[in-house]
This record gives sequence, C-alpha cells and structure tokens, in this order.
Amino acid sequence: MMTRVGYEKKAQLQLDTWNAQIDVLEAKLKVAEADAKLEFEEQLSKLYKARSDAEARLEELKSTSNEAWEDVKKGYEAAWGDMQSALKEAADRFA
Repeated sequence: MMTRVGYEKKAQLQLDTWNAQIDVLEAKLKVAEADAKLEFEEQLSKLYKARSDAEARLEELKSTSNEAWEDVKKGYEAAWGDMQSALKEAADRFA
C-alpha cells in the first residue's frame, strides 16, 4: 500500500503531466481555424475546470488530518478520474 507522502507526490506528478498536456492543446488552439477554435475553447474550458477541481482536492488531501485522509483521498480519486476523462476526450478530438 502506498504511503500518504508517496500518494501526494504521485498526485502532484499527475497534475504536472496534465498541465503539460493542456499546454500542448493550448498551442494547437493558437493555430486552429476560427470554427475549430470555438470547439477547442470549449474543451479547454472543461479541462480547466477539471484541473482546478483536481488541484483543490490535492490541496485538501495535503492539509487533512490522518484520520480523515482516506475519505479525502476518495474525493481526489474521483476528481482524478474526471480530469483523465476530460483530457482523453480533448486529446481524441484534436489529435
């Protein structure tokens, strides 16, 4: 079983990876045609929200007591899944 510190480091690494993937999509947005830009912007908006939710859950995870950590971890894992789904959808659409 992964330790709390290990889990937090893994979660931070995943957020960093998502940020890099979002940067790639933002670069694609800058060169997209006008009609595609609207769709890109919509997908990026979803990604920003999912990333913000995941970041907030990670901060909550870092600051929670040991007693409540497992419950907060479940919430982060749900946010993590939402972020992965949103990124996959965006990447599939604009790859």
